Amino acid sequence: MFKSRELNLIISAVRDRRGLYFGILAALFAATISAIIPYIYGRLVDIAITPHSQIKIILGLILLWLILSFFISWLNRYSNRKSYELAVEVRNRLIVDLFHHILNLPLKFHKERKMGTIMDRAERGMNDIFNFIEQTVFSFLPAVISFFIALIILLFVEWRLSIILVVASFSYVLITLAYTKNIVHKQKIMHRGWENAYGGLWDSVFNVEAVKSSTNEEFEKRRNIKNFGIAARIFKNWRSIWQKMDVWQGAIFTLSFVAVVSTGVFMLRAGTLTPGKLIMFIGYTSLLTSPLSRLAQQYRMAKTASFSFRRAIAYYDIFPEKDLSISREIKEVRGKISFNEVNFGYKKENPTLKNISFEVKPGETVALVGESGVGKSTLVGLIGRYHIPQKGKIFIDGIDIRKIKIKSLRDKIGVVPQEVLLFNDTIKNNIRYGRINANDEEVIIATKAANAHEFIEKFPNKYNQLVGERGIKLSTGQKQRVAIARAILRDPKILILDEATSALDSASERLVQEALKKLIKGRTTFIIAHRLSTIQHADKIIVLEKGKIAEMGTHGELMKNPMGIYRNFWELQTAIQSIR
Repeated sequence: MFKSRELNLIISAVRDRRGLYFGILAALFAATISAIIPYIYGRLVDIAITPHSQIKIILGLILLWLILSFFISWLNRYSNRKSYELAVEVRNRLIVDLFHHILNLPLKFHKERKMGTIMDRAERGMNDIFNFIEQTVFSFLPAVISFFIALIILLFVEWRLSIILVVASFSYVLITLAYTKNIVHKQKIMHRGWENAYGGLWDSVFNVEAVKSSTNEEFEKRRNIKNFGIAARIFKNWRSIWQKMDVWQGAIFTLSFVAVVSTGVFMLRAGTLTPGKLIMFIGYTSLLTSPLSRLAQQYRMAKTASFSFRRAIAYYDIFPEKDLSISREIKEVRGKISFNEVNFGYKKENPTLKNISFEVKPGETVALVGESGVGKSTLVGLIGRYHIPQKGKIFIDGIDIRKIKIKSLRDKIGVVPQEVLLFNDTIKNNIRYGRINANDEEVIIATKAANAHEFIEKFPNKYNQLVGERGIKLSTGQKQRVAIARAILRDPKILILDEATSALDSASERLVQEALKKLIKGRTTFIIAHRLSTIQHADKIIVLEKGKIAEMGTHGELMKNPMGIYRNFWELQTAIQSIR
């Protein structure tokens, strides 16, 4: 059911081991005492109807029954509280650890999968473990003990009636095992259906701006209704199997109860069974069927939890970004960057970049030019080790970046992307994300340098204004300036601007360009830009074509080639702008 790896993960998440042991002991003690209670009130009846029975003995048994019942109730409350506390602790630790692992996975993983599917699978696995721990861990073994103690007592009291209950219990177990196998099989299909449904739903929400701008709300609704309809049909089929099993289980319980009572009545008439023993058997019938019912439910829950938990922790099989054993931290960098015969491809048989070689001096600005999909973003991604070259090496200040710890390397790099993704938090906290320990004064200095202070002050809550999901309350230009302020606060020696002004209007572009000039000063900068007018002062312009460096030089040098790719781009853009 649960494999050693899964059990080790669950056990490692338990911090309150003492509470675990005491909770289980309390549940075991309660189950043991519960198995004795029917014997006590059965004996009480027989003693009460015996001529000349002593009232002291009757009152003593009643008092013992009452005390034990209250004690059992207290033990069960204590055990239930411990099981819930343990379940919450384990679930929280497991899900935080799993999502931390997912955060450390390469960008390729995140780009190839739907986040909604990942979240649904992870949450479903952890929630099933929560239910399993809360409702099974402190109940399974006590239920088994309670069942066998009750059965042993019954065999000694009246073996003929006990045989009926043994046959009923055996039949119940067989029915449960037969149906559970099919339930677990159908559940695998059901989980995939829900993951697909929630993956599509989250896609709709994450891309809400694209949905609205394309007026595709109704299309998304129809698509999600279809996906959820498919998942619901699978779920209904799964539930119908449960209901069939419940019918059979209920029939076994009913038949066994009727058989015990009716047989007991005839034995009572024949004088071979006392009234107390009959009442005792009726009580034990309930006591036996209750653990059996719980055992069946817990068995199904354990199978469900093991399956969904196994699927959730399968993400651990994907290797996270990892430093080499020879990797070291670097405290300062000057910003000299060299590419030496670098090849990279998302698929080895179809490389995106081929034999890329160039050198950038500290503080230089390099612009990357080329058609969409030619590998510009991939190239700058290699600098931060978001991708690993299949061939060749990249150096920073003469150090192979593979020999630099990932965190240490990325601490020296700032990125201002084309599409700025902000947290649903305050403006101040979004800017401070560039350097978590920055104080308010440093944040304000950064926003002023990014030409962001003025628009922030116009908000009702100023720096404490919430930006909304993915920054939806801010305009594109405002989000870009927040991203620039974040980069300024980070104070990186290497800067990457990924088409940071391509989606801006003229007024916003002017403000952003002014902020970028302040940001670029003294930093080694890579600019990806479609608007060539924004990069003509770059120290070096690299033109990519079909994954290779086709041209390289300054704006003036590249414009001297009448048949050059860069000059062709420049003249084409100039012609388009003159028409506008």
